[in-house]
Amino acid sequence: MNLVNGKFIDSKECDIVLDNLEQQIIDTLNKKRLSTETVINACDKLVTNLNEEFYIKSMSNLGIDESLGKSYINEMRRFFCKESLLHRMKVELGDTLGTPYSFNSMHKDFTVTRQILPLGVLLHVAAGNADGLPAFSVLEGLLTGNINILKLPSAEGGISAHLLLELIKAEPALADYIYVFDYSSKDIEHIEKLISVADAVVVWGGREAVFALRRLIPPNTKLIEWGHKVSFAYVTKQGMTQNKLEGLAKNIAETGQLLCSSAQGIFIDTDNMDDIYEFCDRFLPVLDYAINKNAKKIGIGIKSQVALRLYAEELEGIYKDSQIFKGDSCSLIAYPDKIIDTSIQFGNPWVRPLPHRELLSALRPYKNYLQTVGLACGQSELHSLSHIFFKTGVVRVCPCEKMSQTYCGAPHDGEFPLRRYTKIVDIDTD
Repeated sequence: MNLVNGKFIDSKECDIVLDNLEQQIIDTLNKKRLSTETVINACDKLVTNLNEEFYIKSMSNLGIDESLGKSYINEMRRFFCKESLLHRMKVELGDTLGTPYSFNSMHKDFTVTRQILPLGVLLHVAAGNADGLPAFSVLEGLLTGNINILKLPSAEGGISAHLLLELIKAEPALADYIYVFDYSSKDIEHIEKLISVADAVVVWGGREAVFALRRLIPPNTKLIEWGHKVSFAYVTKQGMTQNKLEGLAKNIAETGQLLCSSAQGIFIDTDNMDDIYEFCDRFLPVLDYAINKNAKKIGIGIKSQVALRLYAEELEGIYKDSQIFKGDSCSLIAYPDKIIDTSIQFGNPWVRPLPHRELLSALRPYKNYLQTVGLACGQSELHSLSHIFFKTGVVRVCPCEKMSQTYCGAPHDGEFPLRRYTKIVDIDTD
């Protein structure tokens, strides 16, 4: 699905557009800079008049449960209303986007006039996971006044293209700042043409996606990475309360472990496997109850994949020295090692021992891949454990039940995206 000049076009028309894309972008850059107020007002209209039924059905076709789809829509309404966007602009950029301000430079006899301006043209290479729709990346680029080119992921289903079309209908002036192309990631020729007109390439994806694009992006084009991250829970003896365990189970059940902030697994503050087995015996019924209470509509294909992976784990358990604890609708896989990896998902987390004295040495090798830790501990342990986690590369610590909750003005993986989509320019005068 391709969107250019505010309308959907076919692949043949896309070739014509690409041949003239640089000139079209130059024409747009020659216009008055896109104002933040225009974008915010358009976003506010979009979320106010959103066709909820259409997008829930579209997400359902992608395997996203209706209740989770509704939560995404409610979250979008909260985060992209006028009040929230104004707050976010204030938090991330202050009051200085596009507004010149002057100061006398230290130890020099000239005046500097400074502005924060858009980078220019952003190419968004989006990922198809349920962590956030590709359209959201474009909206962030628009807030900072950039021209945005979105390369859709293969499993996106057209949701982002329709959202952006609705945004253009709310404010037709945005048509010049939004391009959507449905090229395959294997279509190197067209991807390189898109890269050639970009000032920066925004990449959402795992290591393979980032490595592939690094080979295509020239050195003078900025690469902005938002890679797939891994999150987990950490449980101490003081934190092993019923409320905290129920909160952890709720996060696993509600997210299906699909988000970067979902608990892929659970580390226990111990070096004794008997403690791990004891925890699994206690936590399994709690998780089973949460999974059944928040039952997700999972396609037969996904169910089969989960069953096959669990069967493989059982067969390989003798070599991995692992043990599977099976519930009615979920499982826990106990491993003796301290490895971090993604889980089988959909209610099948791993459980591993990791005493607090080994946190730094065990987790530092994963420093560029860690995001959120759901911490179940005593109040007296919170401060010290949090600072150890921050040294490992973790960027957020929170209670287990809030791992996948976010808030207006929250950073992406420890950074403010709006800052990364802008540049600081100076004019020096006598």
